[in-house]
Amino acid sequence: MTATRILPGTGEGPVLAMDQGISFWGGVDPVAARIIDEHHPDYRAALDGRVVMMPTSRGSCSGSGVILDMMLNGLAPAALIFSEAEDVATLGALIGAEMFGRTLPVLRVTPDDFARLAQARHLTVTADAIIGEGINLPITEPARTALTLTADDQAMLAGDEAVATAMRIVVKAAHLQGAAALTDVTRGHIDGCILANQANLIFAEKMAELGAQVRVPTTMNAISVDRENWQRQGVPPVFGGHAARLADAYVRMGAQPTFTCAPYLLDDRPSEGEGIAWAESNAVIYANTVLGARTPKHPDYLDLCIAVTG
Repeated sequence: MTATRILPGTGEGPVLAMDQGISFWGGVDPVAARIIDEHHPDYRAALDGRVVMMPTSRGSCSGSGVILDMMLNGLAPAALIFSEAEDVATLGALIGAEMFGRTLPVLRVTPDDFARLAQARHLTVTADAIIGEGINLPITEPARTALTLTADDQAMLAGDEAVATAMRIVVKAAHLQGAAALTDVTRGHIDGCILANQANLIFAEKMAELGAQVRVPTTMNAISVDRENWQRQGVPPVFGGHAARLADAYVRMGAQPTFTCAPYLLDDRPSEGEGIAWAESNAVIYANTVLGARTPKHPDYLDLCIAVTG
Protein backbone atom coordinates (compact mmCIF):
# COMPACT_ATOMS: atom_id res chain seq x y z
CA MET A 1 0.00 0.00 0.00
CA THR A 2 1.05 3.61 -0.49
CA ALA A 3 -0.04 7.04 0.68
CA THR A 4 -1.11 9.61 -1.90
CA ARG A 5 0.50 13.03 -1.72
CA ILE A 6 -2.23 15.67 -1.97
CA LEU A 7 -0.02 18.63 -1.03
CA PRO A 8 3.78 18.44 -0.62
CA GLY A 9 5.77 19.07 2.52
CA THR A 10 7.48 17.32 5.38
CA GLY A 11 6.75 17.20 9.09
CA GLU A 12 6.82 15.05 12.18
CA GLY A 13 5.07 14.90 15.51
CA PRO A 14 2.85 12.98 17.89
CA VAL A 15 -0.27 11.50 16.32
CA LEU A 16 -3.81 12.74 16.92
CA ALA A 17 -5.99 10.10 15.28
CA MET A 18 -9.74 10.78 15.22
CA ASP A 19 -12.47 8.51 13.96
CA GLN A 20 -14.79 11.50 13.44
CA GLY A 21 -14.14 14.55 11.28
CA ILE A 22 -14.27 18.05 12.70
CA SER A 23 -15.55 21.31 11.35
CA PHE A 24 -12.48 23.52 11.57
CA TRP A 25 -14.72 26.61 11.59
CA GLY A 26 -16.57 26.53 14.92
CA GLY A 27 -14.86 23.34 16.01
CA VAL A 28 -11.27 24.58 16.30
CA ASP A 29 -9.87 27.69 17.97
CA PRO A 30 -7.05 28.77 15.61
CA VAL A 31 -5.42 30.97 18.26
CA ALA A 32 -5.13 28.13 20.79
CA ALA A 33 -4.95 25.44 18.06
CA ARG A 34 -7.35 23.27 20.05
CA ILE A 35 -10.63 21.50 19.36
CA ILE A 36 -13.46 23.49 20.96
CA ASP A 37 -16.41 21.39 19.77
CA GLU A 38 -17.74 20.09 23.09
CA HIS A 39 -19.55 17.24 21.35
CA HIS A 40 -16.46 15.89 19.61
CA PRO A 41 -14.73 12.89 21.25
CA ASP A 42 -11.41 14.74 21.08
CA TYR A 43 -12.66 17.96 22.66
CA ARG A 44 -9.74 20.11 23.92
CA ALA A 45 -7.12 18.13 22.01
CA ALA A 46 -4.23 20.22 20.66
CA LEU A 47 -3.57 20.27 16.91
CA ASP A 48 -0.38 22.30 16.56
CA GLY A 49 2.70 20.26 15.75
CA ARG A 50 0.75 17.02 15.61
CA VAL A 51 0.10 14.63 12.75
CA VAL A 52 -3.67 15.04 12.61
CA MET A 53 -5.68 12.15 11.18
CA MET A 54 -9.40 11.97 10.42
CA PRO A 55 -11.50 10.31 7.70
CA THR A 56 -12.40 13.74 6.27
CA SER A 57 -13.46 17.13 7.60
CA ARG A 58 -17.06 18.29 7.88
CA GLY A 59 -18.99 21.50 8.25
CA SER A 60 -18.48 25.04 7.09
CA CYS A 61 -16.77 26.43 3.99
CA SER A 62 -14.87 28.70 6.41
CA GLY A 63 -12.69 25.86 7.67
CA SER A 64 -10.08 26.76 5.06
CA GLY A 65 -9.55 30.07 6.85
CA VAL A 66 -8.91 28.34 10.17
CA ILE A 67 -6.19 26.21 8.58
CA LEU A 68 -4.59 29.25 6.94
CA ASP A 69 -4.75 31.22 10.19
CA MET A 70 -2.93 28.46 12.08
CA MET A 71 -0.32 28.26 9.31
CA LEU A 72 0.33 32.00 9.41
CA ASN A 73 0.60 31.94 13.22
CA GLY A 74 2.99 28.97 13.32
CA LEU A 75 0.35 26.79 15.00
CA ALA A 76 -0.52 24.40 12.18
CA PRO A 77 -0.53 20.62 12.43
CA ALA A 78 2.66 18.89 11.34
CA ALA A 79 0.63 17.07 8.68
CA LEU A 80 -2.96 16.20 7.76
CA ILE A 81 -3.83 12.62 6.82
CA PHE A 82 -7.27 11.69 5.48
CA SER A 83 -8.79 8.42 4.28
CA GLU A 84 -11.46 10.10 2.12
CA ALA A 85 -11.61 13.03 -0.29
CA GLU A 86 -11.31 16.40 1.49
CA ASP A 87 -11.47 19.91 0.02
CA VAL A 88 -11.90 22.56 2.72
CA ALA A 89 -8.84 22.12 4.95
CA THR A 90 -6.79 21.17 1.89
CA LEU A 91 -7.68 24.46 0.18
CA GLY A 92 -6.50 26.42 3.24
CA ALA A 93 -3.17 24.59 3.09
CA LEU A 94 -2.97 25.22 -0.67
CA ILE A 95 -3.44 28.98 -0.16
CA GLY A 96 -0.78 28.98 2.54
CA ALA A 97 1.71 27.43 0.13
CA GLU A 98 0.73 29.36 -3.00
CA MET A 99 0.47 32.85 -1.52
CA PHE A 100 2.44 32.85 1.73
CA GLY A 101 5.25 30.33 1.28
CA ARG A 102 4.10 28.08 4.14
CA THR A 103 3.79 24.31 3.76
CA LEU A 104 1.47 21.80 5.38
CA PRO A 105 1.70 18.26 3.95
CA VAL A 106 -1.69 16.72 3.16
CA LEU A 107 -1.94 13.00 2.40
CA ARG A 108 -4.62 10.43 1.69
CA VAL A 109 -4.39 6.75 2.65
CA THR A 110 -6.64 3.72 2.40
CA PRO A 111 -8.95 2.93 5.33
CA ASP A 112 -6.77 -0.07 6.21
CA ASP A 113 -3.61 2.02 6.27
CA PHE A 114 -5.46 4.75 8.19
CA ALA A 115 -6.28 2.19 10.92
CA ARG A 116 -2.64 1.06 11.02
CA LEU A 117 -1.21 4.59 11.16
CA ALA A 118 -3.72 5.57 13.84
CA GLN A 119 -2.05 3.13 16.23
CA ALA A 120 1.28 4.96 16.01
CA ARG A 121 2.31 7.37 18.75
CA HIS A 122 4.62 9.41 16.50
CA LEU A 123 4.92 9.74 12.72
CA THR A 124 7.34 11.45 10.36
CA VAL A 125 6.31 12.58 6.88
CA THR A 126 9.34 12.73 4.62
CA ALA A 127 9.47 13.53 0.92
CA ASP A 128 9.08 9.82 0.17
CA ALA A 129 7.29 8.04 3.00
CA ILE A 130 5.29 8.12 6.22
CA ILE A 131 7.59 6.62 8.85
CA GLY A 132 6.91 5.40 12.37
CA GLU A 133 7.77 2.48 14.63
CA GLY A 134 7.36 -0.54 12.36
CA ILE A 135 5.88 1.70 9.64
CA ASN A 136 7.37 2.74 6.32
CA LEU A 137 4.52 3.67 3.98
CA PRO A 138 5.74 4.99 0.62
CA ILE A 139 4.20 8.21 -0.72
CA THR A 140 3.20 8.42 -4.37
CA GLU A 141 1.87 11.24 -6.51
CA PRO A 142 -1.86 11.14 -7.30
CA ALA A 143 -2.99 9.80 -10.66
CA ARG A 144 -4.14 12.90 -12.53
CA THR A 145 -6.40 13.22 -15.50
CA ALA A 146 -5.30 15.68 -18.16
CA LEU A 147 -6.87 19.07 -17.43
CA THR A 148 -7.96 20.75 -20.65
CA LEU A 149 -7.40 24.52 -20.54
CA THR A 150 -8.85 26.92 -23.09
CA ALA A 151 -6.90 29.75 -24.69
CA ASP A 152 -8.60 32.13 -22.23
CA ASP A 153 -7.53 29.92 -19.31
CA GLN A 154 -3.94 29.93 -20.57
CA ALA A 155 -4.02 33.71 -21.01
CA MET A 156 -5.06 34.16 -17.39
CA LEU A 157 -2.22 31.93 -16.20
CA ALA A 158 0.16 34.20 -18.10
CA GLY A 159 -1.63 37.42 -17.11
CA ASP A 160 -1.14 39.98 -14.37
CA GLU A 161 -0.20 38.77 -10.90
CA ALA A 162 -3.67 38.83 -9.35
CA VAL A 163 -5.39 36.92 -12.15
CA ALA A 164 -2.47 34.48 -12.54
CA THR A 165 -2.48 33.76 -8.79
CA ALA A 166 -6.21 33.12 -8.78
CA MET A 167 -5.98 30.93 -11.87
CA ARG A 168 -3.10 28.86 -10.46
CA ILE A 169 -5.18 28.15 -7.37
CA VAL A 170 -8.23 27.21 -9.45
CA VAL A 171 -6.12 24.89 -11.63
CA LYS A 172 -4.47 23.21 -8.63
CA ALA A 173 -7.86 22.72 -6.94
CA ALA A 174 -9.17 21.21 -10.19
CA HIS A 175 -6.23 18.79 -10.35
CA LEU A 176 -6.83 17.74 -6.74
CA GLN A 177 -10.49 17.00 -7.57
CA GLY A 178 -9.62 15.01 -10.68
CA ALA A 179 -11.30 17.44 -13.07
CA ALA A 180 -10.87 17.10 -16.83
CA ALA A 181 -11.91 20.67 -17.66
CA LEU A 182 -13.01 23.93 -16.06
CA THR A 183 -16.60 25.16 -16.18
CA ASP A 184 -17.59 28.76 -16.83
CA VAL A 185 -19.83 30.32 -14.18
CA THR A 186 -22.24 33.23 -14.37
CA ARG A 187 -21.98 34.54 -10.80
CA GLY A 188 -20.23 34.07 -7.47
CA HIS A 189 -20.88 34.49 -3.74
CA ILE A 190 -18.07 35.27 -1.26
CA ASP A 191 -18.15 33.64 2.17
CA GLY A 192 -14.74 34.74 3.48
CA CYS A 193 -15.79 38.36 4.09
CA ILE A 194 -16.66 37.51 7.72
CA LEU A 195 -13.83 38.32 10.15
CA ALA A 196 -13.71 34.73 11.38
CA ASN A 197 -9.95 35.09 11.80
CA GLN A 198 -7.12 37.39 10.78
CA ALA A 199 -6.25 35.15 7.84
CA ASN A 200 -9.43 36.27 6.08
CA LEU A 201 -8.30 39.90 6.25
CA ILE A 202 -4.71 39.10 5.26
CA PHE A 203 -5.82 37.09 2.22
CA ALA A 204 -8.39 39.63 1.01
CA GLU A 205 -6.12 42.64 1.39
CA LYS A 206 -3.27 40.85 -0.36
CA MET A 207 -5.49 39.99 -3.33
CA ALA A 208 -6.84 43.57 -3.41
CA GLU A 209 -3.32 44.98 -3.31
CA LEU A 210 -2.42 42.78 -6.28
CA GLY A 211 -5.28 44.45 -8.16
CA ALA A 212 -7.74 41.53 -8.27
CA GLN A 213 -11.14 42.31 -9.80
CA VAL A 214 -14.12 39.96 -10.15
CA ARG A 215 -15.16 39.22 -13.72
CA VAL A 216 -18.64 37.81 -12.95
CA PRO A 217 -21.35 39.41 -10.76
CA THR A 218 -20.38 38.52 -7.18
CA THR A 219 -22.39 38.96 -3.99
CA MET A 220 -21.02 39.05 -0.45
CA ASN A 221 -21.93 37.17 2.70
CA ALA A 222 -22.94 38.79 5.96
CA ILE A 223 -20.03 40.64 7.57
CA SER A 224 -19.09 40.89 11.23
CA VAL A 225 -20.27 44.45 11.90
CA ASP A 226 -22.79 47.03 10.73
CA ARG A 227 -20.47 48.60 8.17
CA GLU A 228 -22.01 52.10 8.48
CA ASN A 229 -22.80 52.27 12.20
CA TRP A 230 -20.39 50.02 14.10
CA GLN A 231 -18.46 52.92 15.64
CA ARG A 232 -21.66 54.21 17.31
CA GLN A 233 -22.61 50.77 18.60
CA GLY A 234 -19.74 50.24 21.05
CA VAL A 235 -17.90 47.71 18.91
CA PRO A 236 -14.23 47.50 19.99
CA PRO A 237 -12.22 49.65 17.56
CA VAL A 238 -9.67 47.01 16.59
CA PHE A 239 -12.30 44.38 15.80
CA GLY A 240 -14.64 46.85 14.10
CA GLY A 241 -11.84 48.39 12.09
CA HIS A 242 -10.55 45.03 10.87
CA ALA A 243 -14.05 43.80 10.02
CA ALA A 244 -14.76 46.96 8.02
CA ARG A 245 -11.40 46.71 6.23
CA LEU A 246 -12.22 43.14 5.25
CA ALA A 247 -15.56 44.17 3.76
CA ASP A 248 -13.96 47.14 1.99
CA ALA A 249 -11.30 44.91 0.41
CA TYR A 250 -13.93 42.78 -1.31
CA VAL A 251 -15.90 45.84 -2.40
CA ARG A 252 -12.70 47.26 -3.95
CA MET A 253 -12.36 44.03 -5.88
CA GLY A 254 -15.80 44.59 -7.39
CA ALA A 255 -18.02 42.47 -5.16
CA GLN A 256 -21.51 43.82 -4.49
CA PRO A 257 -22.03 44.96 -0.85
CA THR A 258 -25.05 42.70 -0.36
CA PHE A 259 -23.92 41.51 3.09
CA THR A 260 -26.27 38.53 3.33
CA CYS A 261 -25.73 34.82 3.87
CA ALA A 262 -28.95 34.25 1.91
CA PRO A 263 -28.17 35.52 -1.60
CA TYR A 264 -31.09 33.47 -2.88
CA LEU A 265 -33.39 36.10 -1.30
CA LEU A 266 -32.00 38.89 -3.49
CA ASP A 267 -34.00 40.02 -6.52
CA ASP A 268 -31.53 38.56 -9.03
CA ARG A 269 -31.54 34.89 -8.18
CA PRO A 270 -29.88 32.12 -10.19
CA SER A 271 -32.20 30.08 -12.38
CA GLU A 272 -32.61 26.35 -12.85
CA GLY A 273 -29.58 24.75 -14.46
CA GLU A 274 -27.41 27.88 -14.13
CA GLY A 275 -23.76 27.16 -13.32
CA ILE A 276 -22.68 29.35 -10.39
CA ALA A 277 -19.86 29.43 -7.81
CA TRP A 278 -21.13 29.96 -4.29
CA ALA A 279 -19.53 29.50 -0.91
CA GLU A 280 -21.65 29.70 2.31
CA SER A 281 -22.96 26.26 3.16
CA ASN A 282 -26.67 27.03 3.51
CA ALA A 283 -26.72 29.01 0.25
CA VAL A 284 -25.16 26.11 -1.64
CA ILE A 285 -27.84 23.73 -0.38
CA TYR A 286 -30.65 26.14 -1.26
CA ALA A 287 -29.22 26.91 -4.71
CA ASN A 288 -28.98 23.25 -5.69
CA THR A 289 -32.20 21.93 -4.17
CA VAL A 290 -34.75 24.76 -4.34
CA LEU A 291 -33.53 26.91 -7.23
CA GLY A 292 -32.05 24.07 -9.28
CA ALA A 293 -28.83 25.99 -9.97
CA ARG A 294 -25.57 24.05 -9.86
CA THR A 295 -22.64 24.73 -7.54
CA PRO A 296 -20.32 22.66 -5.38
CA LYS A 297 -19.64 23.86 -1.83
CA HIS A 298 -16.57 25.96 -2.54
CA PRO A 299 -14.19 26.60 0.37
CA ASP A 300 -13.42 30.17 1.40
CA TYR A 301 -10.72 31.79 -0.78
CA LEU A 302 -11.49 29.52 -3.73
CA ASP A 303 -14.74 31.49 -4.06
CA LEU A 304 -12.80 34.70 -4.78
CA CYS A 305 -10.37 32.94 -7.12
CA ILE A 306 -13.31 31.66 -9.17
CA ALA A 307 -14.96 35.09 -9.18
CA VAL A 308 -11.71 36.64 -10.47
CA THR A 309 -11.30 34.03 -13.23
CA GLY A 310 -14.93 33.22 -14.02
